[in-house]
Amino acid sequence: MRNNEKQAQARSIATREKLITTALDVIYDVGYNKASTPEFSKRAGVSRGALLHHFPTRADIIVAAMDRLLNDGTRDIRDAAVAVAQQKIGLDELMDFLWTMFSGRFFYISIEFINEARTDPDLREQMLPVVKSFHEALDGIWSELHREEDCPPHEAQIVLNLTICLLRGMGIQTVLKDDPEYFSSMLEAWKAILPHLVGGRGRQMMFEPKNPDSG
Repeated sequence: MRNNEKQAQARSIATREKLITTALDVIYDVGYNKASTPEFSKRAGVSRGALLHHFPTRADIIVAAMDRLLNDGTRDIRDAAVAVAQQKIGLDELMDFLWTMFSGRFFYISIEFINEARTDPDLREQMLPVVKSFHEALDGIWSELHREEDCPPHEAQIVLNLTICLLRGMGIQTVLKDDPEYFSSMLEAWKAILPHLVGGRGRQMMFEPKNPDSG
């Protein structure tokens, strides 16, 4: 490939990446419904024609933006999980990191997508494989994180997906409840519970077969 062709290809890739990043910024700033393709191109400093070249429809750039959001989120979660596995941080620090994600930009943009997909079947169909890949990646991360003697992979998936569901619910509350002490108290309570769910009596109660003769 000639140098000028390589340069043109690099510019095209850079333009696409800039449009996706800008789309996420706009959705975060003004919400899904007010986020328009003219605003995407304006903020990115890209012509309308260039935007249409990369993303012929609004749905195309929306799905690409969600894919980017979840891929970046997956990478960040995996990095944190690796740090736990390497004993660089503990479960408490992992919880703090996940709460930062699910009470901030990542989460607020994701609920914009989710809310819109509820009433837009075409958008939902395009988003389903993207979200499925995200959850499959999470299950893989949780499996890698487990310690075999304490918490087999499928149990780690349940416990840590339960954690994510808790944080999502708390994240929704932050929209209308400005009470950091309230959220901190719940986070600290879950930090105290979590070790018992990946080992010890809590794990036995959740996962070990019940003895019908034991009361």
